[in-house]
Amino acid sequence: MVVGTQSVGGGSSTLYLMRRELVEKRRWLTEREFLEDWAFSKISLGINLIAMSALITHRLAGMRGIVVGLVAMLVPAAFVTALMTAGYEVVRDEPLVRSALAGAGPVTAGMAVGLAYAFARQSVRRGKRALAEWSYWAVVIATGLFASVTPTVVILVGIAVGFLFLRGEPSRASADPGS
Repeated sequence: MVVGTQSVGGGSSTLYLMRRELVEKRRWLTEREFLEDWAFSKISLGINLIAMSALITHRLAGMRGIVVGLVAMLVPAAFVTALMTAGYEVVRDEPLVRSALAGAGPVTAGMAVGLAYAFARQSVRRGKRALAEWSYWAVVIATGLFASVTPTVVILVGIAVGFLFLRGEPSRASADPGS
């Protein structure tokens, strides 16, 4: 419910709050489990964060966990959104409100940078493998920005790079369920 009531700005801020709550505070997930669930949810249809919530809560508490987790994430957010919309209608032309909304973008950007830093910090701990991953992402970003390469090619190259660098890496599924 913490994430459902505190996330502002959508994806990056919600993902940051989920990570902070589940990995850092409660330690229900390892960093790797969180990243694997995030990566898997990115290929799902629909809203990725809802898919991620379902993945995480299913692992933590089965089918009942999915129901409770999704209700805890969606209902408070919908309620807060409805209240804010009604309240905004009344005060939308006030200078203080306009100033507050002008600050929401930089706050969201800051949360995105915080999330990227947290992921990068975890990656750096892995040494040479992290250097390879960062190099790959730099190439992907540069390719996306400056070349006309189709996403299919980038995905296929990503599969090849992942095969080369992650071969022999134990997956979460093969880990001890108690860990």
